[in-house]
Amino acid sequence: MKTTTSAQSHLIAAMALVAAFTATSCAQQGGGHGLPAEAREQIHALFDNHAKIHRELKLTATGYTATTESDDPKVAAALQKHVKQMQERLGSGLSVRRWDPAFAEYCDHYAEMDHRFTPTAKGVRMTVTGRNAAAIKIAQNHAKVVSAFAAQGWTEHDKKHDTVPR
Repeated sequence: MKTTTSAQSHLIAAMALVAAFTATSCAQQGGGHGLPAEAREQIHALFDNHAKIHRELKLTATGYTATTESDDPKVAAALQKHVKQMQERLGSGLSVRRWDPAFAEYCDHYAEMDHRFTPTAKGVRMTVTGRNAAAIKIAQNHAKVVSAFAAQGWTEHDKKHDTVPR
């Protein structure tokens, strides 16, 4: 079937509208994107063993650097695996904790940040640099929430966290 230029233009416009209405940020995704069992096991192990985790957070002018480690080799390995899993997940457009406003915001701005993950002998070092002022503040907010997770464990897990004031 041969189409006219006008018909082709309408078809392209219709396809663009469908894409615009069906595209979602990772924070807006519906169900069906929960963590795989292996990722859940890693994060649960970290919450269970939060007292064995030591985290040093340094906020910088462009984001933060956090070193998160444990003297327990199993916890150190779980930290490394967890960070790698989350980088892969968020980098592919999926999210975590959509019900938590701070995580939804972090996910929405994830592509505006550079994430450098470095394994250490006892865990991980994460350096995050925001590419704009909003991304810097959001990255720092996320780092503070993760620090609270390491300090408080399951008690902090169950809380919703605030977004960055605008």
